[in-house]
Amino acid sequence: MRRHVEAYAKLNVALRVLRRRDDGFHEIDSLVQTIDLCDEIRIESARESIEVHNTAAIQGQDLAEAAARGLLAAKGAESGFRILIRKQIPIGAGLGGGSSDAAAVLSTIDAMTPPTIGPNALRGLAADIGSDVSLFLEGGLLRIRGRGERTERVASDGEEHYVVIVPPVHCATGPVYDAWKETKSNSSTGLVRGANDLLAAALSLYPELTPYRDAAQALSAAYWGMSGSGSSFYAAFKKRSDALAAAMYVTESLPSADVFACQAVESGHRVIEETP
Repeated sequence: MRRHVEAYAKLNVALRVLRRRDDGFHEIDSLVQTIDLCDEIRIESARESIEVHNTAAIQGQDLAEAAARGLLAAKGAESGFRILIRKQIPIGAGLGGGSSDAAAVLSTIDAMTPPTIGPNALRGLAADIGSDVSLFLEGGLLRIRGRGERTERVASDGEEHYVVIVPPVHCATGPVYDAWKETKSNSSTGLVRGANDLLAAALSLYPELTPYRDAAQALSAAYWGMSGSGSSFYAAFKKRSDALAAAMYVTESLPSADVFACQAVESGHRVIEETP
């Protein structure tokens, strides 16, 4: 049995940081959109063990492996799986690639080892693995709260296209939140598209992000911002042609960046091939 899955990236199109919780996480309120920039994952049945092969070097345990092991333990299943991940979502860029991979593995292996455990149990496992994992079980345009595990579907106001600019800089999430704590640099009082309370903190720690921020700001987009704790910036457009033209311009003007023209999608992952 084998399945080929696309695991989509996300953009925080609005992000407020409310407080640091007693458990060490930060309480957030964010509007998140999944986009068609994706990792490709092949999951196939194996005899006993869990094997994960990732084309990117992952520090620590791969969240996809944690998802597979956690799910099988919760189901009491002794199945084995071989998981091949072709990374295309940049790492350390605030795009949620590792969390998306974990959600795709959770959902897919659950379907491959019936009976399924149900959406509530799946969300519980997702929350235990990581703050962003839950949102990728659903995808689309979501409001996420708590530490990211509480999700609520939001009606989309039309098709959107994005230029995503990924600098050659990896932002460390913990230090960015610590810098926010020092300044409490809240820039918004509501979920305003493009507003991100962590932007000033990220720029203070990584001033080399400034030209990429300036590039996103200069694109005459409907709105622009930084995703998560960085390092990616995005600009939103209603027309695909405008996004493609803007992406070409940024690619030429900032050759050190990875630049993607992306479209909003209504899911967190998608099975594109299935073999019994």
